[in-house]
Amino acid sequence: MFGLIAAAYALLSDADVRRAQRRRPGSQFVASTVHGMGHLLNRHLRRMSERFEECDAFDAETLWSLRRRLAELADPELIAIYPHGDGRSPRRVNGTAAQRPADATLHAVQRDGLCHEVVLALVHHLAEETRASLLASGGGSALPLLPTRHHEEHHEEGGEEEGTAAAAEGERSRVFSEYRSQVSCQQCHTGAVAAAWRDATLPPPLPVDPVEPGRERLRSCDYQADPPCGACDGLGGPRWGDTSEDVSPVRCEAVASPTQVPPSARLPGQYPRQGRASVNGGTRSPVAVRPDQPGNYAPMHATLYLGWSRGAARQRYDFRSGKGARTASQIYLQSGAQQRRNESGAMVTVVPAKGECVCDTAIAGNMHIDSFAADALDPLQLPPEEGGLAYLGRVRLSPIDDPSAPNRTVLADHWLKWAFHFLVDADPASPSRGLPLRLYGHLGVRQIFSNWRVGDPTKEKPDVWRGGGGGGGRAG
Repeated sequence: MFGLIAAAYALLSDADVRRAQRRRPGSQFVASTVHGMGHLLNRHLRRMSERFEECDAFDAETLWSLRRRLAELADPELIAIYPHGDGRSPRRVNGTAAQRPADATLHAVQRDGLCHEVVLALVHHLAEETRASLLASGGGSALPLLPTRHHEEHHEEGGEEEGTAAAAEGERSRVFSEYRSQVSCQQCHTGAVAAAWRDATLPPPLPVDPVEPGRERLRSCDYQADPPCGACDGLGGPRWGDTSEDVSPVRCEAVASPTQVPPSARLPGQYPRQGRASVNGGTRSPVAVRPDQPGNYAPMHATLYLGWSRGAARQRYDFRSGKGARTASQIYLQSGAQQRRNESGAMVTVVPAKGECVCDTAIAGNMHIDSFAADALDPLQLPPEEGGLAYLGRVRLSPIDDPSAPNRTVLADHWLKWAFHFLVDADPASPSRGLPLRLYGHLGVRQIFSNWRVGDPTKEKPDVWRGGGGGGGRAG
């Protein structure tokens, strides 16, 4: 199957031993989500060999055979280095293949789990010399890449007779129990992201709107769209529910396509390193990637502060009621060292009316100021068709959906990354040219920026990073 490989185990190299003794992977092998982790590690696998193919191209029987062959090649001295309970330790490989589930969805779960296990064995159970010989062998079989989705177990209710339902539930439990034991790499190769946010696999595109086909693309359009998103797709508008009918799309005119705006003329999707802006719009509660309940939509009125320096990333929101009273503040603090280690940093929440100041680990690291540009902090650097940065063209919103300025017309460059749409002021006569105008996520925030003041916000608000403005408590 793999060609001729020496039967004797290769001697462990110093690199083999060092890697086995290291409990945490290096920063170049860590991403902030399960989705990102899969893409990142797959890039490394593709650099190792051209024989890697998408996990979906394999069936469970072929993967089981690969797993058994890799178990035969595993180096016992290497495996003995892993501490007890280490997620890299091999699972016991039985002599016969697991039974293929009758349900197609469960078969996909079984297949994805086996892909994880084959990659784990290839990378962590074989000596460096053995692995190199295997990958270089002529006529070798294809090898699977990691899946980029994560499966959650959902229990079905009703619709089956008692005996049939019990059998189906037993099979589901067996498959998911096996799967959960196979995806241990996700616990080390994702950063300190809250558990509920670790799987960033996007849901499929919205169904075609039955009344106004194409309206669904105005509400939501991401990298999965076929055909790809156009200049006015995915910008949404004021929302009151989750469907394509529950939105008032912003009035958009495509001024120029990507081919009509040369890269040198495009305004990069960047936030200023330091500054402040008014933010109006709305947000979904709860913010979701794949919602499991209907969302509630509420208006947003806030002031955004940014304070990036060489040694730290700082961001603050002061939320206000419709009458202007400050209701709460959230301050995000992350050191440069934490960014390099993929650690999320701290989030401080201040509620003046209650006299509360609570410090907790942030859900994720600070929003990169270069998120929609050449972002050096992005470990993935994905191509547009996989969720990376895409330029969609130049648009005119007349008016932009800013409740604080209902007649404001803007000219903007439109950037898409993953599921977020970012507009940058492209009007040569605008005082905010080159600054953010709008950020929108279909099931998250809708932020319209105005009144930008670029510069150190501490000159205007000295205690901005210390919970200033009431509520007490030092935040930085």
